Amino acid sequence: MFSLKYIYRDTNHSEEQVKIAWSYYIAKHNHKTIFIDTGFRDENVAKQWGITFTDVENEIGSIIGNRSLVDTVIITHSHFDHIDNLDLFDAPEIIMSKIDYDLALKQCSPSIKEKLLQCHVVAVENEYLCNDLFRFKVIGGHSEGSSVVYFETNNHNYIITGDECYSCDNMISNRPIGVFSSTENNERFINDIHQSGLIPLPFHDLNIFEHYSAISKNIVRIL
Repeated sequence: MFSLKYIYRDTNHSEEQVKIAWSYYIAKHNHKTIFIDTGFRDENVAKQWGITFTDVENEIGSIIGNRSLVDTVIITHSHFDHIDNLDLFDAPEIIMSKIDYDLALKQCSPSIKEKLLQCHVVAVENEYLCNDLFRFKVIGGHSEGSSVVYFETNNHNYIITGDECYSCDNMISNRPIGVFSSTENNERFINDIHQSGLIPLPFHDLNIFEHYSAISKNIVRIL
């Protein structure tokens, strides 16, 4: 369960609790496997947050094969639920904001720090184009270096929102989030994309799992 006041800034006095998803995205493009964020696996942390912990390793393996051989990992920001499985990968290229890279080296677990130092990291200060498809852009609303990923395919434009949107409705209804480093940056971002026609893909919206076709118990296909 998650407090509604975290999802919407305009309900900051609400004590209502709602169910949310804790997820990440996987893409295959140009014969490469790309993770956008990685999730986490600490059962004690899951209990602290009231999360029903689900190990989806076998389901993922049936889709991508050996997860350790993933080519690229894009990190939208360095909060635990977005980066803490990074050490499960072998030697991917890692793309993240320069701010969050520096924060991760100070604040993340030793295994994550070690992986960041081992791998080739593209530390982005503003924008970066990954594999000629994924446009990584630093927003800095949710956290100091939080970022989003734009991409276009099959004549549709998508945005993987990181936690700049907790739900699709943040964008659709033009409602800024309630957990922020800079509410001005988050409000500007949401206002800019509100009428953009972009298809939002957040990490914590259960509606994603209802809207798209299920291919296994815990995985849906976006494209």
